[in-house]
Amino acid sequence: MRKLIAELQRLYFLPGQHWQSDEGDDSRSGAAIADALARSLDGEFAIELRQPVAAEQVRFMRLNFTKARDWEAVARVYQAVQDELDLPRPAVSVSAESGFHLWFSLLEPISVESARSFLEALRRRYLAEVPVAHIAFFPGDDNAAGVTLVPALQSASGKWSAFIDPSMGSMFVEESGLDMAPNMERQADMLAALKSIKSEDFVRALELLLAPVEAENSMPALAAGERDASPLQRQSADLLDVGSNFTDPAAFLLAVMNDASVSACHRIEAAKALLPYFASPAK
Repeated sequence: MRKLIAELQRLYFLPGQHWQSDEGDDSRSGAAIADALARSLDGEFAIELRQPVAAEQVRFMRLNFTKARDWEAVARVYQAVQDELDLPRPAVSVSAESGFHLWFSLLEPISVESARSFLEALRRRYLAEVPVAHIAFFPGDDNAAGVTLVPALQSASGKWSAFIDPSMGSMFVEESGLDMAPNMERQADMLAALKSIKSEDFVRALELLLAPVEAENSMPALAAGERDASPLQRQSADLLDVGSNFTDPAAFLLAVMNDASVSACHRIEAAKALLPYFASPAK
């Protein structure tokens, strides 16, 4: 139990972390918090970690998926964070109610604004097809909101939320939560294998996530309209209006290159393809 408490504090607690339980609110450190955590892990009550409103800083971010059927999206983000953003893998937990959570630990506290920007950019980049109502953030818009620490017993259902091996996530799509308390030593071992995100790596990843958005905002209005169009509209926009009576490929490419109504990328590709026809002969 002590090892799990130490790992939870290592990954997710700020100094003087604010938390709340059924027995009231406390922000003391040391033995008082350790005792409360131990009782929480025994199932006596759940502890809710609070965002310290005054400091406006957090040491972890949580991406909440409220529907268990979105597991494939959870797995996609989990992998993309490692493969594309080159960040440490987040912890994955299953909810006692429904759905999953991704926990991102930060080596140094960051501003609430930066955390929200990261989570929103992550959603836009990898979860565009998931309904917005199925996703929630910590920290979110509500400064008073917190998140229930995991593992935790939900008294209403008698089920436990717990950290899980990501390879086992599909097992909880039909029925979320654990029917009995998880092995706390195993929970501690899973957390012990995790690393926190370094400040410089967080900044780099956030820049990568925001870069496409900035590029899109600087594109011409017509291109932005094409991105927002339906697949059928985009297909129609890609059609070339240069006629169809061509028997010579070079003549067709020349017509595409000189047609002002054709998109710039098509005209450039046509020009590249024509280069061999217009290159000066070698001397």
